[in-house]
Amino acid sequence: MMNEDMTAEEETSPKTILVVDDHTLFREGLKVLLKQSPRFVVAGEAGSVQEAVARSKELKPDIVLIDIALPGENGIEGARKILENDWQPRVIVISMYSKWDFIIAALKAGAIGYLIKDSTPDMLLEALDNVVSGRYFFDPSTLNEIVQFILSQNVQRTSISETNYDRLTRREQEIMRLVAQGISTKEIAGKLFISHKTVENHRAKIMEKLAVDNVVDLVKYAAKLGIIDVKSWGK
Repeated sequence: MMNEDMTAEEETSPKTILVVDDHTLFREGLKVLLKQSPRFVVAGEAGSVQEAVARSKELKPDIVLIDIALPGENGIEGARKILENDWQPRVIVISMYSKWDFIIAALKAGAIGYLIKDSTPDMLLEALDNVVSGRYFFDPSTLNEIVQFILSQNVQRTSISETNYDRLTRREQEIMRLVAQGISTKEIAGKLFISHKTVENHRAKIMEKLAVDNVVDLVKYAAKLGIIDVKSWGK
């Protein structure tokens, strides 16, 4: 968890990032991109799990961006080792792969974000903003895989109550459906003609009222209630 005793100045200062990838060119590209945002600063970089663990202990970054395909140990094992330290940053796994087994393994290792390497710069910044606030973030292109995983679990519809859903306002129900369909915060804001921050506030209230912790659980909830047609999801 982040240090709860942070001062107001620390909360408003740029969040530090450790970039972990064995390709120097990719690391340099991320550094150039992140220089365009005053909210984040690259504090260091690493090319292997061993180096990443050492640098994380040294730098105590707020966020770690880590690739899965690293020499030797993979990035999922790296995330697990980094999060064994006293200082536990938010971890976003970056990968070429969107398969659910990689995504689930990353979550079990403690990551709260999963991005595909060909994501847009805006998607990366949205992911960083979300995980800094303690929210899970998944690249929309991965959500079809996540839904298929949920379907494979054969969870019974009767295991969930509609009572909490009825507590949502009409607007919250609308936003819940859009989020469950894998639509990004930016796209929802544009679609409903409201601000990015308003969407985030609604989403936080939805999560609280439904007693769910992340987007995966929200999709599962919507699927069980029949709010989204998961069999045609992502087509």
